[in-house]
Amino acid sequence: MKKSSSASLLPAAVQPLHQLGQHIRAARQARGWTIAETAARAVMSPATYKRIEAGDCSVSMTSWANVLAQFRLLEQWVAALAPAQDRLGEVLRAERAVKRVRKPKGQDDYDF
Repeated sequence: MKKSSSASLLPAAVQPLHQLGQHIRAARQARGWTIAETAARAVMSPATYKRIEAGDCSVSMTSWANVLAQFRLLEQWVAALAPAQDRLGEVLRAERAVKRVRKPKGQDDYDF
């Protein structure tokens, strides 16, 4: 029996994926596109697109990216995940940053 990919999904990821699907549905409806039109634009079947709107984690990342690109939202999604937006990551990087630069012993200050 094939293992369901949702069985390996962390519980903390279920609700955000469902919300992402709802946001994608809202974007489609705001544009006045049908499910069939949107699926065709994103080069996938309507059934696959419906699974995206449902927040199904088993749909490939390629399909999710194609849908976001059709709505011109992929760039915003990437920007939201930029290192500068990760406050904890920025704090950790700052803590690990080199405090002082030291030259190895015996190295001259002159390059010639």
